[in-house]
Amino acid sequence: MLAPEPEVSLDIVRGYATQLADILNNDMGLPPEMKRSSGAPLKTTESVLAFTRNWCRERNALSFAVVVGGKVAGLISLSHMDIEAKQARTGYFIASSFQNRGIGTQALSRLFDIAQENGFEKVTASIEAGNIASRRIWEKCGASFEFTDDDATAYL
Repeated sequence: MLAPEPEVSLDIVRGYATQLADILNNDMGLPPEMKRSSGAPLKTTESVLAFTRNWCRERNALSFAVVVGGKVAGLISLSHMDIEAKQARTGYFIASSFQNRGIGTQALSRLFDIAQENGFEKVTASIEAGNIASRRIWEKCGASFEFTDDDATAYL
C-alpha cells in the first residue's frame, strides 16, 4: 500500500512518520547520503513530517509511505510534476530489512498507476550506474533507459 490514502487518519500518518524516522536513524543499509551522520540530531516524527511537507511543496510533489503489513518499508514520491508536459520524476528508498522481496517493484508499479491516473505520460528518474537493484526494479516495470558515463535516466 502507498499511504496516505484518503481514508488514512492523521494519527496513522504520524505513526508512519515515526516509523520512517526510526528507519532514517537506524538503518545502516541506507545509501550514504541518507544515513544520519555522526553527531547529527535524531530524526523525529515532527522533523520527518516537516521535511516531507516542505520537500513536497518545493518540488510540486506527492510523497507516499510504502506500507507492508502495517509496517513502513520505505518512501516513494512523484515530484517535479508538470501537468502541461504530462511528466514527473520519482525517487524512492526501501529499508534494508524489506529489500529483495519485490516491494520496490510493487511500489514503483503502483506509483506509475497513480501517475497515469493523474494524466502523466512520462515518469523519469536518474539512477547511478552502480545501482543495479534500482535499475532492475525499473526494468521489471517496463522502463527504458538512456545511459551516460555515470548514471542512467529511466523512462516509463
